[in-house]
Amino acid sequence: MFRNKSAWFSSSVPEAGHDFWIHNGGSTAGWRTADYLFSVDATCPDTLRIYESRDYLRKKVTVFQSLFLSACEKRQSVKSVYIGHYVLPPASVQDVSFWL
Repeated sequence: MFRNKSAWFSSSVPEAGHDFWIHNGGSTAGWRTADYLFSVDATCPDTLRIYESRDYLRKKVTVFQSLFLSACEKRQSVKSVYIGHYVLPPASVQDVSFWL
């Protein structure tokens, strides 16, 4: 399912997410070189470092909710799951009261 794809996992992602990725042909890499970046918590220090990076500010990387992996597992397919629904924005963007 994830053959020839690499992922970085935040420390907030449960081990089951890592295992599912590897078991389905994916590999792991550092966040600067990975094809996909997964996190559960936008406030986790390792995820915050990405949001504060030049790469993120220049829109070169996107962080995704690891729930994407659960959806792929449920459907037994990566192609039938729209990854755009799983973008994980910084906490300040998620906080609706911030904009009111």
